[in-house]
Amino acid sequence: MPHFPLFVSLAEKLCVLVGGGAVAEKRAAALLAFGAKLRVIAITPAAPIRQLAADGRIALATRPYGGADDLTGAFLVFAAVNDRAVSRTIAAEARTAGILVNVADAPELCDFYFPALVRRGNLVAGISTAGDAPAFAAQIRRELDARWSADLGEKLEAQRLARKREENLP
Repeated sequence: MPHFPLFVSLAEKLCVLVGGGAVAEKRAAALLAFGAKLRVIAITPAAPIRQLAADGRIALATRPYGGADDLTGAFLVFAAVNDRAVSRTIAAEARTAGILVNVADAPELCDFYFPALVRRGNLVAGISTAGDAPAFAAQIRRELDARWSADLGEKLEAQRLARKREENLP
């Protein structure tokens, strides 16, 4: 069954990302672009993850996942590790704590899916295949990205300002 698409604010909300490879790198970039506060836990984080930490953009712990205490205060949890047992543990501990979890490459462990994103300012499209075919979602994302003009974000902003003037909104 398809999942309900939900757009939620991540501004200043803590997200915990376990893993430090290429998938984690992509997740981190997307989450930061939407204003999340990010805590990354990785044994050997890739250079881009280390650079985000050096720049003060993320909190980085270079060690293995340490259990439920690592999830304290999290709004969302993301597991991007190459170890099914660790992924299952992270998913179970997140659920026990009442935190929604996404596990890369394991749709059966996910409470939500990480969409393929197309963004122009505040205009955002998220594409999901319910974890069935991430490459297909990526293909659709590329097609939409190519079709959407670069100025759609500015057009949306103009519409927002016009609406604000019409409705005398602050």
